[in-house]
Amino acid sequence: MARAGCGVFAGFRVLGQFSGHVPHVLRYHGRHREFYLATAVGRSVHTYNVKKLGIVAVSNALPQDITCLAADRMLIFASYDNVLHAFARNKEVVHTYEGHKARIHLLQPFGDHVISVDVDNVLIVWDTQSEEQYLEVGFDKATFAVSAVLHPSTYLNKILLGSEQGSLQLWNIRSNKLLYSFPGWHFAVTALEQAPAVDVVAVGLVSGHIIIHNIKFDETLMKFQQDWGPITAISFRTDGHPVMAAGSPIGHIALWDLEEKKLMCQMQDAHSTAIAGMSFVPGEPLLITNGADNAIQVWIFDGPGGTGRVLRSRMGHSAPPTKIRYHGHNGEQILSAGQDGTLQSFSTVHEKFNKSLGRGSINKKKSKKKGLKLDTMALPPITVFASEVAHQSDWDGIVACHQGYITCTTWNYQKTSMGAHKLKPEEFSKHKPIDIYATAVDITSCGNFAVIGLSTGQVDVYNMQSGIHRGHYGEERAHEGAIRGVAVDGLNQLTITAGSEGLIKFWKFKTKDLVYSTDLPCVPSGILLHRDSGILGIAFDDFSISVLDIETRKIVRTFSGHHGRINDMTFSPDGRWLITSSMDCSIKTWDLPSGCLIDCFLVDSAAVSLTMSPTGDFLASAHVDDLGIYLWSNRSLYSLVSLRPLSADYVPSMVARPTTCPVE
Repeated sequence: MARAGCGVFAGFRVLGQFSGHVPHVLRYHGRHREFYLATAVGRSVHTYNVKKLGIVAVSNALPQDITCLAADRMLIFASYDNVLHAFARNKEVVHTYEGHKARIHLLQPFGDHVISVDVDNVLIVWDTQSEEQYLEVGFDKATFAVSAVLHPSTYLNKILLGSEQGSLQLWNIRSNKLLYSFPGWHFAVTALEQAPAVDVVAVGLVSGHIIIHNIKFDETLMKFQQDWGPITAISFRTDGHPVMAAGSPIGHIALWDLEEKKLMCQMQDAHSTAIAGMSFVPGEPLLITNGADNAIQVWIFDGPGGTGRVLRSRMGHSAPPTKIRYHGHNGEQILSAGQDGTLQSFSTVHEKFNKSLGRGSINKKKSKKKGLKLDTMALPPITVFASEVAHQSDWDGIVACHQGYITCTTWNYQKTSMGAHKLKPEEFSKHKPIDIYATAVDITSCGNFAVIGLSTGQVDVYNMQSGIHRGHYGEERAHEGAIRGVAVDGLNQLTITAGSEGLIKFWKFKTKDLVYSTDLPCVPSGILLHRDSGILGIAFDDFSISVLDIETRKIVRTFSGHHGRINDMTFSPDGRWLITSSMDCSIKTWDLPSGCLIDCFLVDSAAVSLTMSPTGDFLASAHVDDLGIYLWSNRSLYSLVSLRPLSADYVPSMVARPTTCPVE
């Protein structure tokens, strides 16, 4: 049975992917009279306008991840492994250049030609249009391993090569002659950049030195040093201020005053990873940077002291998201908690509405003083969170548990920051226990109370406005084992708790009295309540799922079919479907009225979290080792989809995850 036209969900687009470890490329469009910025994200190239950082185009995907990027006036060159491609109109591949035996690691467009260098030290000059090799030069790895390439401006047919041995060579490509060898500075060359003055180039070394060198007379004009490791990128300001910026592997940028020959200022932690690419926009006080932390930033230099401030940025998670949930009732925001410790909100409408709520911190003031790298106050990543919009403009509307940590934090969506309260039981206010931590959390639909379950079996209620402890369930604790899930019904009548000893208990929300307790067939791993219809999904450690009606307190459906731990569950807004994802890489849709499996598909990487839009139009998923949030459109809303039960011998097919471009 083929999936092509019959599945309930079809890939739509991916959110939150902006940049990788490949340096960006800046291009000027003469007819549009504006600058565009191209970044490599996975297997395709994204093009943004610099004016608003709006995404203009997404190229077709290449067979593998792009490792090298360059551009000339008409084409964007992108390579993976040993193959070089050229994109036209930011979209389709028009040329393919094959001939390298090893991975390409340097690209340099050169008039009607493009130069590529592979890791085996073979340099090939290609004719851009005919795709033929014009010249091939091999270098000896032991004496001259090419590590940087530059075409000095006004030097016709000539390129300057830097090596890991430290020496530099100037070649005439047309006549295939070595014109001059520069002895270098005994350190490997990592970056070469043309200065605004003719004959002058900046050479970045692995030692952190930057040499401003005149290649016509082979003399050094000035020398700078950074203590942050190798120079990763260099760029010069061309709007009348003689300033050079240099990037480092730890995310700092130094700005050097070339007239005074001294350090002007430092921009620390511009990125949380290495500065991959850096370029000043010609004639404007703007610096564009990108890094492997999935961020593109545009800095403007308009203040005193010469430091830059962020004018515009596009950033996603720098480590994979682990929990995603739709926020609000319009289905336009997805809250996402990542392994990088941040909580972010992604808009399904437009990237300009994305916002980051920052990373959790024990003490915000101290964290700010210390900066990103030395921050001992940073909280561990968020494992589960719950959010409600009812009172979010009055006080914090999000409550979150952190990995292996007893204190739960509140967050404010309106102020886009961590909130006012740290919620933990009073007996732990003086000392922090080692092995006790918060495992489950829920927030009431009115936004007034947070219910938090701990690994000891304790369940506490806190007021969201004041952060005051408002009681707990049970004499000492609610359960013998660790709490695996808590839920509050839509009218604040019942609180439902599940424990690892295999019991599920119903409590009166206000009086905290136990109403009912029942044995479950197996140990629950998580619960999820659909408030409108009063049905509770329970995932078990034996990979089965039960559905319980909280009115009658009976198990009404049981599903089995997953072959791995169930990572997450979500209900469709009408409560008819339960959608589950598991470590077996499948995403299954169960129809509750008929009790059948109506849809199942496989993805290449297991979905760690799922959430269905409150309007029912999209399913969103986050995956193992992936920075993106993937949207799948619900085809049953706009086309005829067979919702018949799948046969017992149905073999699910692998479905490719969507790219950044929305599928028509």
